[in-house]
Amino acid sequence: MLFRKSPEQLIDEAERALAAMDYEKARRIDMQLLRMRHTAGFEYTARALWGLHRLDEAIATLRQGVQVAPDLWVLWEYLGHYLSDTGRYGEALDAFCRGMECPNAPQDSFLYNLAIVYQRMGEHAVALNMLHEAIQKRARVPLALLEAAAAYCHIQQGQFSEAEAALQRAEQVIGALELTQQPSVQAMIYAYRGLIVWQRDGDLARAKQYAEQALSFDKANPNAAALMREGNPIAEQPTPLWHILVEGTWFEPLEGVRTPIGFFANYWVIADTPEEALEYIRPFEPRASRPTLKVAEATREKMVQGERKGVVRAQSGYAFYEGE
Repeated sequence: MLFRKSPEQLIDEAERALAAMDYEKARRIDMQLLRMRHTAGFEYTARALWGLHRLDEAIATLRQGVQVAPDLWVLWEYLGHYLSDTGRYGEALDAFCRGMECPNAPQDSFLYNLAIVYQRMGEHAVALNMLHEAIQKRARVPLALLEAAAAYCHIQQGQFSEAEAALQRAEQVIGALELTQQPSVQAMIYAYRGLIVWQRDGDLARAKQYAEQALSFDKANPNAAALMREGNPIAEQPTPLWHILVEGTWFEPLEGVRTPIGFFANYWVIADTPEEALEYIRPFEPRASRPTLKVAEATREKMVQGERKGVVRAQSGYAFYEGE
């Protein structure tokens, strides 16, 4: 069978489609890669399915991929990420350990990934040891990211002075990061400072100020989102968890684009109504855009009870569109 495009061209197109959150387009490209029997098809298919919230299918695709190409460490890495994000920590640890044994697998990256799983399991001392080992073997993972992750472990163990020192070290080397990496690490630093003043000092107002600064760099930061929910009312009765597609006007500079421009963004929010959900969403968006926000679509995902209201998760990235 003849193909009009090379695998490299298709991979580049798939990356661009995923960056634009055009997951259906990415799926069409991925299918071509799979027909070529190219192993990248498993990776990009899984990433597109994950973006479409077809989580089990994404994991199943990666499991098929590691059976076909068991020495391809990147498939094990994505499999570990997705298993961890769905709370299947034991399986995630196994995937990362398997990937770590693959030829040319970046050891510091897999140690960092293992540390994140142990953090989620509450094993912060184990996670900290892995992060220290990753720092010694550092080749691929930025030092600022490793130090910030270590700070989180210290916070969870009540070691606030050590956490502040780690955050200071992270901030000193943040300039060495690629420009695309800086916002997420800067968000971590602000969110963890917020955790310190909340857990050590009980100062929720100041903690939320740090959280809002974190969100200005990365609205998907989970610790900042959790801090923003602190102090909110608890859902005493069964309350919807909404998937909200929010629409607004973007006034911030965008390279190669005239502003203002329209945008869509995705949120998952515990609230009685979509209108109440929107009020919880507003602090996650740039200040100038907040008055323009409106609910474009609202889908009730499930009912929850006993949890604090507010934004549970924000999806990073935007879909922009030109107005008439």
